[in-house]
Amino acid sequence: MGIWSKSGIDDDSYDIADWLEDDSDTEWCMHCREEQKVEFDGGVEICEACREPLNIGDEWATPSTAKTEISAAPTISRSGDIWGRSSGYTWGSGTSWWQRDSAYGGSMSGMWGGATTYGGVYNTVDSSAYRMNKHKMHLDSICKVVDPTVKHTLAFANHSSACTNMNTGEIFIDGSLLKESDDNLDITAGLAIHEKLHLIYTKPLLKWEKDFRYEKNLTQGESELLHSLTNIVEDEYIEQQLHKTCAGFVEYIDAVKKHYFDSEEHKIKELSEKHRFGDLINTLLLLVRYPSMIDAKRRHRHKRHITFFAKALKKGLKSRKATMKCIDILYHYLRKCADTMTSDDEDLKDIMSSVDDKMSSMMGRFREDGVDLSPEEWEEIRKRFLSEAKKAAKHMDKLSKLFPDEMRQLIRDLTGERDKDGLDKDLLDKMVELEETDYEEMDLDKGIALPRQGKISWERVKSSSRSKQTYDEDKKSVAPAISKLKKKITLYGNDQIYNIYNQKRGRLDKRRLHKIPMGVTDIFKAQIRKTDKPLDICLLVDESGSMGYRCMDDARRAAIAVKEALCDNPMLNLWVFGHSADRKETGMTEMREYYSPTMKDRPFSMGDMRARCENRDGNAIVASANRVKEQTDQPHGKKLMIVFSDGSPSADRYRGDTAINHTRKCVKYTETKGWNIIQLGFSGAHEYYMKRMFTNWIYIGGKSDTLGDQTAKIIRKVLKI
Repeated sequence: MGIWSKSGIDDDSYDIADWLEDDSDTEWCMHCREEQKVEFDGGVEICEACREPLNIGDEWATPSTAKTEISAAPTISRSGDIWGRSSGYTWGSGTSWWQRDSAYGGSMSGMWGGATTYGGVYNTVDSSAYRMNKHKMHLDSICKVVDPTVKHTLAFANHSSACTNMNTGEIFIDGSLLKESDDNLDITAGLAIHEKLHLIYTKPLLKWEKDFRYEKNLTQGESELLHSLTNIVEDEYIEQQLHKTCAGFVEYIDAVKKHYFDSEEHKIKELSEKHRFGDLINTLLLLVRYPSMIDAKRRHRHKRHITFFAKALKKGLKSRKATMKCIDILYHYLRKCADTMTSDDEDLKDIMSSVDDKMSSMMGRFREDGVDLSPEEWEEIRKRFLSEAKKAAKHMDKLSKLFPDEMRQLIRDLTGERDKDGLDKDLLDKMVELEETDYEEMDLDKGIALPRQGKISWERVKSSSRSKQTYDEDKKSVAPAISKLKKKITLYGNDQIYNIYNQKRGRLDKRRLHKIPMGVTDIFKAQIRKTDKPLDICLLVDESGSMGYRCMDDARRAAIAVKEALCDNPMLNLWVFGHSADRKETGMTEMREYYSPTMKDRPFSMGDMRARCENRDGNAIVASANRVKEQTDQPHGKKLMIVFSDGSPSADRYRGDTAINHTRKCVKYTETKGWNIIQLGFSGAHEYYMKRMFTNWIYIGGKSDTLGDQTAKIIRKVLKI
């Protein structure tokens, strides 16, 4: 959508009459509905056939409209934009200063989620939900950038493609565009931005439209016309505001326009041929929203109308008040156009056609039933039908007839009120579930992650009745270990007093008073109070497939024991994480948060720990440390990480010496950040590999009876308590 004109419209614009000029010696007569020669009668151009005037004057707007609100001499850019903007804005041809990179498949949004860049293999039944949630987070972020002061929530719709609840701030967009492919990311981003703009700007216009309908006592057809005009002008108004704060985002709007207008081009042409009033509305819509689709035939057919539209629109987007005036002008103008497109003769023709249809239907039924009526009786029935039809015609909303449902639906489709199926309920339910887990993705620092293996996902685990049952059973089975751990570590956080004797000053040591006669002066003692620093403890549990059934159970019980022993100490902040890899996407380390200072409402979620897929231990250790750093309220406190694993890192391109060396590197890196790290090895762990990866480690195996003593011993050793 491009760069806005910096030099003003005069340098790249010309009189609209030049744009509309053609070589034809005839003009379109909307009364005759065909091309007719033009005559002059008293200086007024009239149709040679019907003798009706062809000129359309400004008085058609409304006497109440100030003439200053109508441009006297509208100009139009060489690309057909009456506001003097460059071609990219409404013509879909520009690349602007934000160039689309071919590396991202020509997509502006490819850099943050396109299929050509992510290249991830989603090999689970939830792959669509994960992918859609990822896109949803990016779209939500874009909407926040548009205006962070206006709060919103964003969701994919299952009922309509795009709409906004002005009262609640809820934005719903068409997620079906992304369900099968990422190729429509630009379009979807544009839809989200457009709806956020409605949330920012549209409330005053909605009130004005409501008051206008009430004050003018509009019929249903008139209300539909007003609403269509409001949508057309308002869509352009809000998008014009975008350049003030996020000019680059205008490209996304361009993608939306191009997608919908190009896809509906055949329908526009089809309905234009069927409905002459709808055809005129389409011309206005295209002039405002997508002028590239106004071909020479349409310009010729509606050139006088286009001239008036341009006059009304030229100043119509300058302010909120100007927009309301513009819609008022266009409504009254088109209302008078509608009056000229209907006649009593046409109404009578329609009435007679309706009566004939009813008569034919009745005669057919009577013939089948063997009922024979005289010509006089049939004539009487015909008169009755005719009388009823005429009475109904008096109360008929003529505008509804000129502006039928299919025409109004087309306008809605092209102005954001599209009625179409969105995402199916199952997919939306999965996405809601992911949202409840606060699912997010990030990247490790390139200096620590191996190539193409730096992606990290996080999700918070919910408690369930099943996880609670498992948790309670495991807690009961390791109750002795919990008790031992509590006793041996309970002193942490309590003040400890140390006496230093034989001092020259301090408190008098009564036990040394007898030394005074001998000239001894070091008869004092000093007291030192040691206060433990707050301690952040992170329990990191390997949930890889190699942990297997038995090993996983042992590790989970051990983690529950340590958690139960430590969680009540006010000097300790506790986190419990699990990790797997390559389940959702190759190269991704998948982290699960089971317990933290902000998750105390989910005390039993650890019961959901189980063996899953691969494990990329080095990434998991660094990611855990980073997570604690983000959440802790004591960044300078002591740090302790306890790793529960079988000692065998294994993932895609992450095995053998490569995995072991990288894990060692990540342990050393994390220790430089102030962490003490201990590995507890379970069945399957090899001491040789544990020693290569960790500075502090012990082998637990499957012996839960020694868990409390061994774990307490190494914790006290590492923390020096």
